[in-house]
Parts: sequence; structure tokens; C-alpha cells
Amino acid sequence: ERLSRMIDNLLFIARTDDIDVAIERVSFAARREMDAVKEFYEAVAAEAKVRVVCEGDAPVNGDTMLVRRAVSNLLANALKHTIPGGQVTIAARALPDGGAEIAVRDNGTGIPQEMLPRVFERFFQVDKSRDLTAKGAGLGLAIVRSIMRLHGGEATVQSALGQGTTVTLRFPAGTGVQKM
Repeated sequence: ERLSRMIDNLLFIARTDDIDVAIERVSFAARREMDAVKEFYEAVAAEAKVRVVCEGDAPVNGDTMLVRRAVSNLLANALKHTIPGGQVTIAARALPDGGAEIAVRDNGTGIPQEMLPRVFERFFQVDKSRDLTAKGAGLGLAIVRSIMRLHGGEATVQSALGQGTTVTLRFPAGTGVQKM
């Protein structure tokens, strides 16, 4: 099952690397997708004893399923790296230029500064011993980066050891079919 997921993820990344891939963009409320992802992960969060909070809202122009997948990957990572009693916040806000931002912030283990430039690389894992669940192939953030490229947006990361990590997705304004 794990190998099958890895192959599916690699195929997804390979397809999104194709510059002729088009996505259908619609305007939707970020909060609706954030709440759906939170609900999907409720049992995992409860088992990990981590609180998940959603804040804010913004109109996002994008592919709802891809955005949900990106936020889902970020929440899954945050839950893996947050100790019991911690919190993960998924927050959305509108940008002055008409775009939107969705950020997933945890107060978990954090990432060493020298590793930050590599976190979106395929198969990269900061340190398997720091992964509290010891699962994953290092493809989640590579998929997030691919999804953001399809949207003409970007994903950025900020982190401090022992304080947590924030991954921010920035979506540009605009609607309709977008070719990348």
C-alpha cells in the first residue's frame, strides 16, 4: 500500500512538471476546504493529542481538490512533528492584490535553518529520527510545491528548532483555465 501511494505521488509530480498541464480554476472559500481537511484529520489529531484550529477566510482562485490536497499534506506533516499537547493552526487571509494566502503553522519540533532550502525537494526528509511517526517518503512537500506551481503561486517555509514551522501557500488573483 505504501509503495502504491509512493508511485501515485511520483506520477502526480511527473504530470505536474509538464508545462502544458492546465487546471480549471474556480473561486471558493478557503475556510470551507480548511474545515474539510481538519475534519478528515480529526481522529489522527485526537490520537496524537494535538489541537487543530482553523482561522480566517479568503476567496481562493484555484482547483479545489488540489488545494485540499496541498493543505492536507501540510496538516499531515504538522501533526507528525507536533508533540502531544501542541497545536496546529490553519489560517487564511486575503491579500491586497486579490490573491490569497493559506498558512499551516505548528508549534512542533521545527526544522534546522540549513535544511529549509531543501524541504520541497523530492524524497528529502530533514531527519527520520525527528519524525514522531516514522512514516513517509519525503514526497508530501514536493507535491505541495507542484500544486502551487500549477496555480502560478508559491509555497514558502519558516521554522525555528523547538518552536515550530509555518508553511505558507500564496495564490495569485485570477480565474479561468490557467496554463502553466
